[in-house]
Amino acid sequence: MSWQDFVDKGLLEGGIIREAAIFGIDGGIWAQSAGCNISEDEQHAIVDGLNDPPLREIRVGGRKYRCTMSSLDVILSKSALVVESDDRSRSGGGAGGCIIKKTNQAVIVAEYPPKSSEMDVLAGVEQLGNYLIRNNY
Repeated sequence: MSWQDFVDKGLLEGGIIREAAIFGIDGGIWAQSAGCNISEDEQHAIVDGLNDPPLREIRVGGRKYRCTMSSLDVILSKSALVVESDDRSRSGGGAGGCIIKKTNQAVIVAEYPPKSSEMDVLAGVEQLGNYLIRNNY
């Protein structure tokens, strides 16, 4: 399976993840969905944050996320953007989020829309991450 297959079939195929990428801990995108554009600076900031938790916020593809949990191998976050809906403003939970998983050599990034369950996305990201770890990635 190619790295792109891990993104396309392992993460995006179920429809609960909007954008996804896998990049090396030392930087460099290994695979990504069409709309996912994580800059080098964002890659380095994510890895630095994983190496020195806790984090307050991260940026992925220019989008800002508020971290709700961070550890040495996982970051859970909610969109920090304010969304207008039915003349009411809300932030965080109603605007989707991002889950990041670090393996031995890679970082998996999965952005999900408001309709997706954070726990379902986390389960898929963890499953792929654990597979990569078992295979020395």
